[in-house]
Amino acid sequence: MTAFYQDRILLQSGNRPTLSPAEVNRCLRYEIQQVVQSLERAFKQPLAVIDCSTGSELQTAHGSLAYELGNRLAMCQTIAERGRAEILDEMSPLLLLAVPLPTRAVEPSCVALAMFLTERVDREEQITAAAREFGIDPGQAFHWAQGQTPWPPHAIQEISQAITENAALQLSAVQLKRQLADLSAHLLHTFEEITLLHRLTKHLSISKGITELCRLSVAWLAAVVPAKCIVIWLNSSSDLHDQAAIQQGMEEQPVLICHGECPIEEHEFESFIERLGPHVATEPIVLNRSATSVPTWFYPDVREVTSVPIREGNRHFGWLLALNHTGAGNVTNSEVEFGTVEACLMASIATILGIHSGNTALYHEQSDLFASVVRALTSAIDAKDQYTCGHSDRVARLAVCLARRLGCSKEELDTIYLSGLLHDIGKIGIDDNVLRKPGSLTPDELEHIKTHPDLGCHILDGIKQLDKVLPVVRHHHEAWDGEGYPGGFQREATPNLARILAVADSIDAMSSDRPYRKGFPDEKVDAILREGAGKQWDPNVIATVFQVRDELRRIGEQERAPLLLKGKHGPGQGSLTSAIADFPAI
Repeated sequence: MTAFYQDRILLQSGNRPTLSPAEVNRCLRYEIQQVVQSLERAFKQPLAVIDCSTGSELQTAHGSLAYELGNRLAMCQTIAERGRAEILDEMSPLLLLAVPLPTRAVEPSCVALAMFLTERVDREEQITAAAREFGIDPGQAFHWAQGQTPWPPHAIQEISQAITENAALQLSAVQLKRQLADLSAHLLHTFEEITLLHRLTKHLSISKGITELCRLSVAWLAAVVPAKCIVIWLNSSSDLHDQAAIQQGMEEQPVLICHGECPIEEHEFESFIERLGPHVATEPIVLNRSATSVPTWFYPDVREVTSVPIREGNRHFGWLLALNHTGAGNVTNSEVEFGTVEACLMASIATILGIHSGNTALYHEQSDLFASVVRALTSAIDAKDQYTCGHSDRVARLAVCLARRLGCSKEELDTIYLSGLLHDIGKIGIDDNVLRKPGSLTPDELEHIKTHPDLGCHILDGIKQLDKVLPVVRHHHEAWDGEGYPGGFQREATPNLARILAVADSIDAMSSDRPYRKGFPDEKVDAILREGAGKQWDPNVIATVFQVRDELRRIGEQERAPLLLKGKHGPGQGSLTSAIADFPAI
């Protein structure tokens, strides 16, 4: 039985870190007492408890015979190891029973001992030899025997075995409940961690700013990590493309995101991080009372710290910290320290934030490159025909205004804006003499200039981000009645965005000065648009023109610098449509 108890105690000790050694000892003493008391009730006599390694008596059997163990001590150890109640020694009419008791493997084995009378004794001579064998005074043994009820040896073993097995089952049930409670607590904690990671990954989108994701992270971590304060300290807003901070002129300033009672002032945080040591930027650090109780610790209000760096590859964005354990008191206690569980969870969160920050930075770098390419192409158009400088930008904004009124989606607004900027890119391939000719064009020259939509598609083809722009660029000179080019498409066969862009292009072309004529006044432009509705242009788009005519007029009159497609716009605020929306003219 001892082996059974040892296995259970070891399992308990290994899986219940919340039990202190003192608590384990208290539980063990209680379990020993339960077994001993059950035996004493069954046999109606007291039992002694001894330490098998030393022979010292841990419990005295008051009123029982004082016998000598002598060389029987080794046998006690053997019985304890076997884990079953056995007769330690027998000489009629006396029998000495040994019952193993629960103990931990790191402690000496214990047994309960009881002396039994196996036959009725009427004369002292009947017990003298047995008494001397056990080192007992015969007179005392005879006197003791007069008050005892004889027990058959097989009954003694069966009863003691039944009691100890029942006690073992009860102990097993108790410990299984404890283990189940531990498992439930562990599963609950694991579920909370998985839920936290799942919620965090669901919010991983380039359209969300990293600071917004950090605020969610500290709030969710506070519900899982037993810390009075969860903090994220970010190096600077510029690294994270935080639009709000950039607009406030704070792009080079660090960002502090805090949840809970922070024991450190914001202006002290940088020095606090530095004093944690050089390794704080590359690896997790856990400091508890053993480190923070020394006189040289520099922040007495911070008693427990877990710090993990937020980084991706060689790029370091900041730190995630847990400060002051919620269960910590004034006395150092390992049970309320931060450990590997908290550090590992925080490291997982920091890794996700680091990768997301790296992806966000990469996205903005690629977006900057893409914007630079588009600006270079539009500059090339202006350089080719300086007389129409600004035409592409105005057409883009006119088209967005119409498309927005027509109910186009944000993605479609982005597409038509880019299409407006690039719709004449094919004119780079048109002969300068034809493009800048002040007079009327010959039929051959007209056919040559009609090739610019196809030339534009060839120039832009292969840029994946412009795939949706290509059909708009190619077909922005199609006519509603099929008399346009290059495809001769009729009505809805022409892409919707191309039909909108065609109207925007025509409005700016008619309103602007050209080498061969002055721009038309608004009244003439409006008359031409009404006459061409249902012939050259989509009548629905023309009807929309007159719903937003004042807005279109302001756009045509406004001169401005080329719009930065992305520049320093942060995630969620750097899309083309949201950038356009910043201009009151639209």
